[in-house]
Amino acid sequence: MEKPKITSSRGPVIGPWRGEVPEPCHDQFLRAPEAKIAWPEGPREKVEVAVVGAGLAGLTAAYHLRDRQVVVLEAETQAGGVCLSGSYQGVPYPAGSAYFYYPWNDEWRKWYRDLELDTDAALVADPSSALYFRGEFFPDCFSERGLKKLPLSPQVMDELRRFAHDLAAWEAEWEPLGSEGLIHPELDRFSFQHYLEKIRGLPPEATSLFAPYCASCLGAGPETVSAWAALYFLMSEFSPANRTAAFPEGNARLIQALLKALPAEPRVQQVAAGVRQEKDAVQLLVFDAGQKRTYCLEAGAVILAVGKFAAQKLLSAEAGWSPEDFRFFRYSSYVVAALCGPLSLEAPGYENWVAEERAFTDFILAPRLVRDGGPRVMVAFAPQPFPQGREALLHLSARKKGREILDTAIRLFPGLKNEVEEIRLYRFGHAQIVPYPGFLTRLKQTFKHQHGRIILSSSDSEGLPCIEAAIIQGQKAARLARELLER
Repeated sequence: MEKPKITSSRGPVIGPWRGEVPEPCHDQFLRAPEAKIAWPEGPREKVEVAVVGAGLAGLTAAYHLRDRQVVVLEAETQAGGVCLSGSYQGVPYPAGSAYFYYPWNDEWRKWYRDLELDTDAALVADPSSALYFRGEFFPDCFSERGLKKLPLSPQVMDELRRFAHDLAAWEAEWEPLGSEGLIHPELDRFSFQHYLEKIRGLPPEATSLFAPYCASCLGAGPETVSAWAALYFLMSEFSPANRTAAFPEGNARLIQALLKALPAEPRVQQVAAGVRQEKDAVQLLVFDAGQKRTYCLEAGAVILAVGKFAAQKLLSAEAGWSPEDFRFFRYSSYVVAALCGPLSLEAPGYENWVAEERAFTDFILAPRLVRDGGPRVMVAFAPQPFPQGREALLHLSARKKGREILDTAIRLFPGLKNEVEEIRLYRFGHAQIVPYPGFLTRLKQTFKHQHGRIILSSSDSEGLPCIEAAIIQGQKAARLARELLER
């Protein structure tokens, strides 16, 4: 049942927080230090594989193991992780992860085709991106052609064009996602801001143009994220081969396709509260938040398809990891705001980046084209300040955050003032990994992704916060689990 809306005598209706519900996990993980975990005498059920987490990585792993006996456990009331969707008066919109890059190779084509996803129909019409900068839209901002139109000095424009040219050329040289090492590891030693300003000689004004992109896609600003990570992401934007693809409801479409292909639905409101590794099996202590009871599940292999912030709460030293192993993982927090109403706003890009603003970094319109006063949604993406954003978000009211985003949107686009009728807010406390300088190097060189029969699998295991990373990690976990079962 939907919670009652927060009404106001002035302005649009602002609904309560949606998205993640942190309480069930916090109740289990944030116990007093002296609290002991009470394990039942024996397992209630035995399966071949248990997957903890029904986000994209977990469901991908289960999909590739669907010929085995697999149980998927999910702490939330629904599967999907950050791949959520919403609907306003019949108009679908992404309430989280919105789009993906469709690479032109047979392996990815087959993966999507096997899920019965029409990626050709999902290709976004050009321009896929536009930059809103000082009161004006600049379409096709991630291309040499688009950069030429920015109101910057000729010297800065020349260097930005060289930068764009280099990005397009490097794509053929850099290793794909899923690689074990880093090409040009020296670029992981310093920030993207350092790279732009100290190595390429660009002024801070140019760095600020990439700030919304870094915050939204990588969890923090150019001064914080690794140059390697930012360059790797921007290669996809400037690539002449890759194309942006998006379904009306965002990447929730991928979740639904995976769920449809599984022989059994995930078990929701099942919080993994403990893990212990036996000689030939792994036991999970599971709290059923719906039934308010605890039980033990035993599996031949366990895939923890959750962020390392959760994995470290589950894994004792006996499982093969220590708390120190997880301390270098850092996460951003995120808010997605759906501004609903008969919106007349026009924007040239599918995704529209907003420079020099704090309330939100980018937005998309659903549908993209105006329908004569029909219902429409402006989906604004609002990464919270790193690293202090998560703690503030836990105590921030939906009403206050909604007003902040709305006021900024109206200041930028005054026509929205009398058109927004409802605001829906989605929050994600640990939205994505932040690849700060040195993180990727340490992840590739020293971190253990498997110990015994426990496999860690999440986009943060790839070190980059994108759906392709989650899919690849799910595929890797499935292969490792299959090897364990076939021993």
